[in-house]
Amino acid sequence: DRIYLAAYDNTPIDTDTAVHFTIDDALPYNAFHHDFGPLHVGHLYRFAVALHEILGDPENEGKVIVLYSRTNPRDRANTACLLCCYMVLIQSWPPHLALAPIAQAEPPYMPFRDAGYSQADFILTIQDIVYGVWQAKEKKLLDLKTFNLADYERYERVDQGDFNEIYPFFVAFASPQQDESDYGKCIDQPFNNVLEYFNDHDVQCVVRLNSHLYDKTEFENRNIKHIDMIFDDGSCPTMDIVKNFLGVVEGVKSQGGKVAVHCKAGLGRTGCLIGAHLIYTYGFTANEVISYMRFLRPGMVVGPQQHWLYLHQNEFRDWKRTLMVSEIPDPSLAGYSSLVPYHSQQASLVPHTPEKLGLNVQQNHSAVLPVPTPGQPRKNSPSPGNKVRAEAVTPHRTSPKKFI
Repeated sequence: DRIYLAAYDNTPIDTDTAVHFTIDDALPYNAFHHDFGPLHVGHLYRFAVALHEILGDPENEGKVIVLYSRTNPRDRANTACLLCCYMVLIQSWPPHLALAPIAQAEPPYMPFRDAGYSQADFILTIQDIVYGVWQAKEKKLLDLKTFNLADYERYERVDQGDFNEIYPFFVAFASPQQDESDYGKCIDQPFNNVLEYFNDHDVQCVVRLNSHLYDKTEFENRNIKHIDMIFDDGSCPTMDIVKNFLGVVEGVKSQGGKVAVHCKAGLGRTGCLIGAHLIYTYGFTANEVISYMRFLRPGMVVGPQQHWLYLHQNEFRDWKRTLMVSEIPDPSLAGYSSLVPYHSQQASLVPHTPEKLGLNVQQNHSAVLPVPTPGQPRKNSPSPGNKVRAEAVTPHRTSPKKFI
């Protein structure tokens, strides 16, 4: 019975029985537009270190620990969400127990939105975030014991490459940029960091979703295959593109490698395809997979792309039992293969009937979606301070919620 959650209008003061601390200023969220959270895995790691120091301090023995925020809706939501994720990922609580203390909070916690600049029409609750990270833990995709905080905080920065691993098979990154006059001559530091990291971390294939902004031979010269699956900024992929992408990823997985995916900012289109594969492979719900991806790379999946994942999530899960990787290599996919129906694959093996493949009969399911929201630029992400600052206790507005 030591950890409590509270919100105060004024800075609290410690007492003989209670120690108070906050993350409001120490672990800020770096917004793209109107988004305000949730806080990412690096924030959680730093929070856990600070909390454990407070819990282990001999001067705090026998005292309750009150994690508090300001009373504004955004700070309340981020603080509560981070504590719930901590209870699930580090203390191994089941989600329903971690969420129970905040379930009937008044006022209710503000839901999270996407990184767009228009009115939000798709929300994620704290419950969605908690279940997303819990599912990732249960499926052994996310392990904080092997998490490298220094690499995470370095490479998420625009000037250091702007990329994040989406465990276990992906690296999501913003498009490198070169002047055509520099092709084959020189590359800048962010692009060089990308190339070095990919070589060191078994990235075997890069999938580009946006227009050409760099020389792809920089990857190919390092034995990294490069594939274009280009579609419009802010839009959603066709089912043909999704099947091609999933087939490529399955091929790279079978060789023990990873796939790096980028659009212009490495957020919207990139999140669509990575999210589709995670649903296909692990059975995430759309809300869970968006939550998980944003926990690792804030801002992923924007505007109508959220609805697209929601509308097609059952279809992607069904593909696990209705589709298979074609045995016919596709030169346009760097020798990998697309997903095809089982009966189509069997028909392709029948002599003199290649027309039975039927691979080109697809429906554009994104045609009914709202007008696309343009992709969002990636911003610098300065590393937070090494220690969450302890603050002081005053009368509070609401009673603290007990966690453990």
